[in-house]
Amino acid sequence: MPSLCQQLRKGTFTISSIVFFFILQQLWARYNMSPTLATSISSRLGKSQAGPEKHEISEDFPKRIFTTGPLSPMRIKKEDADHVRTWMDLNPEHRYELLTDGAAETYVKDRFTPGSRITNTYLGLGDYIMRADLIRYLALLEDGGVYNDVDVGCLKPIDIWIPPTFKDKTSVVLGIELDNDFGPNRSNLFQFVNWTLMARRNAPFMRFLVNRVISNVEKAAAKHRTTLSDLQPKRQEVIDVTGPAALTSAAFAYLTKETGTVVNMQNFTKMRKPKLVADILILPINAFGAGHQVQWSGTDEDGSALVHHYFAGSWKTDHFDGPTEEEKKTMEAKKEAEEEQKRKKEEARKKAEAEQKKKEDDKKKAEEEQKRKEEEQKKKSEEEAREQQAKSENQPDAQVQTHNQEGQRKEQDQATEPNPQIQDGGQKQPVEQNAQAQNENQHQGQENGQEQRTERNEEAEQKHEAPQSQQGQTGDKTEQSRQEQPVNAVLEQEKQKAIEALHMSTQ
Repeated sequence: MPSLCQQLRKGTFTISSIVFFFILQQLWARYNMSPTLATSISSRLGKSQAGPEKHEISEDFPKRIFTTGPLSPMRIKKEDADHVRTWMDLNPEHRYELLTDGAAETYVKDRFTPGSRITNTYLGLGDYIMRADLIRYLALLEDGGVYNDVDVGCLKPIDIWIPPTFKDKTSVVLGIELDNDFGPNRSNLFQFVNWTLMARRNAPFMRFLVNRVISNVEKAAAKHRTTLSDLQPKRQEVIDVTGPAALTSAAFAYLTKETGTVVNMQNFTKMRKPKLVADILILPINAFGAGHQVQWSGTDEDGSALVHHYFAGSWKTDHFDGPTEEEKKTMEAKKEAEEEQKRKKEEARKKAEAEQKKKEDDKKKAEEEQKRKEEEQKKKSEEEAREQQAKSENQPDAQVQTHNQEGQRKEQDQATEPNPQIQDGGQKQPVEQNAQAQNENQHQGQENGQEQRTERNEEAEQKHEAPQSQQGQTGDKTEQSRQEQPVNAVLEQEKQKAIEALHMSTQ
C-alpha cells in the first residue's frame, strides 16, 4: 500500500498537469500561439476549436491582412500586385498573407478538427468560388483581421477605419455594396460587401455566418440532388448561397436575434454616418462600395472611400445562368436604344445619299441642257452658214445672166439701127461680118461674166469656210461640180441666144 507521501506526490503532479495545460491554453488565446500547439492543446482538453461553444473574443483587431487566389505570389498579375502593394504601404505594421488554393486546404486541415462539419464541407466542395467565399469567413473566425479580394486596393490605413467611439464595442465591420431600387420590378435592393471584411478573432457573428453558409451549401446540394463535389451552381446561386447575399441575410438574422427587433435594409438605407447595431459596425456606402450602382452620392460627413474595388474577377463568366429579370430589362432597353440610334443613323445616311444623288442629277441635267443648247446653236450656225454660202453662190450667176442679157439687148439694138456706111456709101455690109462681130462681143461678155463670178466665189469662200473643205477630196469634187453647173447652163443659154440673134440678123 503506497504511503501517504506517495499519494500526495501523485495528486500534486495531477493537479500541476491540469494547471499547466490550462495556463498554456490561456497564453495561446491571449498571445496567438502557433496553430499546431493550439490544436494539440484543444485535443488534449477534449475541445474543438470550431465547435458550437463560444470562444473568447480577441481584445483588439489583429494586425493581419489576407487575401485568397489560385496563384502563388510569384505568379500574380502585375495589376493585382499593385493592389497588394497599397495594403502593405499604408499598413506597414500589418502582416500580409496570400492563401492560395493549396494553402487554404492546409489551413482548414490544421485549424479545424478532421471529420468536423466545417472540414468536410470545405474539403468536399467542388466549386472554387464557393470555396473562396467560405475560406474568408473561416479565416476571419479563426484569426481575425482584414480580408480583401486580390483586385481591391487600400486607400486609407486600417487603423482609422473605425471611429474611436465605436472601437471597443465593435467585433465586425461591414460595408454596403448596393443601396438603390435596381432590384426586380424596380424594387429596393440592398446588399453588404464581401470583397472587404474586418473582424476580431472568434467574433460571434463570424461563427453565426459560417454555420449559416454551411447550411446553405448543404441545402443547395440537396436541392440539386447531388454531392458537394458535383455541385455546379449558377451565378445567382453562388451569390445567394455563399456570396454577399448570404452575408447580408445572415447579418439581418443575427442582428434581429441580438437586438430582439426586426432588422432589415430600412435600418441602413441612405446612411450618412457609421452605425453600430449590437456588435456590428455598418459603414456608409462610400467606405467599401463607393460608386457601385449608387443612385445617390454621399457627403463629406460620410467619410471618403477606404478601399477601391476594381472588379477584375472573372468567376461570373463561368457561372452564368442567364440574365436576371432586371438585367433582361436593362439589356432590352439598351438594345432598343441601340436600334433607335442605328435607325436614326440609317435615316440620316439615306437622307444624305438622296440629297447627294439629287445634286448629281441636277448637275447632270444642267450639263445635258447646256450641251443641247450648244448643239442647237452649232446647228443653227451651220445652217446660217450654208444659207449664206448658197446666197453668195447664186448672186454671181444672177449678175452674169443680167450682164449677158444687157449685152444681148445692146447687140439687138445695134442690129436694128441703120448702118451709116450703107446710107452714106450706098453699099451694104456683109452679113458674115455682123455675125462675127456679134459673136466676138458675146464671147467677150461671157469672159467678163466668168471673171466676175470667179472673183465673187473666192470672196465668199474667204468669208465663210465651207464645210466641204473638211470632208475630204470627194466633198471638194462634189462642190466643184455643183458650182460649175450654173456656169455651163449660162454658157449654153448664151450660146442659144447668140444663134437666135444671128438667125434674126440674117433675116
